[in-house]
Amino acid sequence: MGIVSAVIALLKAVPSLERLFLKIADGVREAQAKARYEAKLTHIDNAMRDARGMSDGAEAGWSEGLDRAPTIPEGSTLRARVDEGGVAESSES
Repeated sequence: MGIVSAVIALLKAVPSLERLFLKIADGVREAQAKARYEAKLTHIDNAMRDARGMSDGAEAGWSEGLDRAPTIPEGSTLRARVDEGGVAESSES
């Protein structure tokens, strides 16, 4: 415990060392979080693969027809229009 408090006192005495230490600690935390995230994604992928009955070598993919954006014929022109009809008022007696 004495060593830890001495290191903390040194870091607080020299602010640049404290900032460096905090950046290193943040980087380590981010790396650990990213590793946990990737492990969760792998677990989800494996669960989905097992549920679908796919083998490990098979890759799921989209068909080419679903991946494409809808096409617009070259000769057509699309224009925005404003509805000028309005709202019909009903007369109540």
